[in-house]
Amino acid sequence: MDGVDHPLELLGQVLPLEDEESAKVVEKAFVSNGIKIHTGARAQKAVVSATGAAVSVTLSDGSETVFEAEKLLVSVGRAPNTEGIGLERLGIRMTRGYVETGDCYESSAAGVYAIGDITIQPQLAHVASKAGEIVAEHVAHVLLGSPEPHESRINPYTIPSAVYCEPELASFGLSEKKAKESGTSHAVARFPYRGIGKAVATGVPEGQVKILFTPDSGAILGASIVGAGATDTIHELLLASHAELTLEDVADMVHAHPTLSEGIMEACKAGLGKAIHI
Repeated sequence: MDGVDHPLELLGQVLPLEDEESAKVVEKAFVSNGIKIHTGARAQKAVVSATGAAVSVTLSDGSETVFEAEKLLVSVGRAPNTEGIGLERLGIRMTRGYVETGDCYESSAAGVYAIGDITIQPQLAHVASKAGEIVAEHVAHVLLGSPEPHESRINPYTIPSAVYCEPELASFGLSEKKAKESGTSHAVARFPYRGIGKAVATGVPEGQVKILFTPDSGAILGASIVGAGATDTIHELLLASHAELTLEDVADMVHAHPTLSEGIMEACKAGLGKAIHI
């Protein structure tokens, strides 16, 4: 037991669902705090004893090693707990234990709805909560004649992802990798936290704001923020994208000084070639 944390990630990058460039900022911060990360590593077996655990691992270069530690945390996702409760007898279609849903999250059995981690959607509390609102509004419409929900399903590109590490990482919409893979015309704007006065003054200068936008119109396609307060500040860009505001609209809006949100304004200015503090 060497006193060093050894996170093991099977895929090739830290936080594989997030923007690669932003994830590298998190990785750098972890390494600087004495955490040694192993990507492309496959855990083969673990032996647990009264004094700790020993994990046999195949590293990315094919070599074998054993990590010993006082505690072992295994995080490999979640599985639905729908087996054996009779959903199929109701005529509810399932995929690998997940309930298939249509508009307003109604299952294939009329009048039966499903939300949350047993459905095929991001397993996030805020997604389940919003889906629940849509279901409630739809049921009220059917039974009481209330107005229909404004939307029948959540647009996946409007779902914010939030990673509560230090530094925080938050994102939504298209990542640079996904934009390239889909052939979507895009440009990238960036602004470093070191250019944000409040980030420097409060001792959290590591991070960046990264925005994907269409080169012709300035429409915001997605964003990734890594740094202090990222899980809060991401919503300004998400709202701007949802409201079909452009890079110029956000860049021209007065932001209070000193705030971390100035980084969003500056990133938008950078995308327009008008960044001030860089």
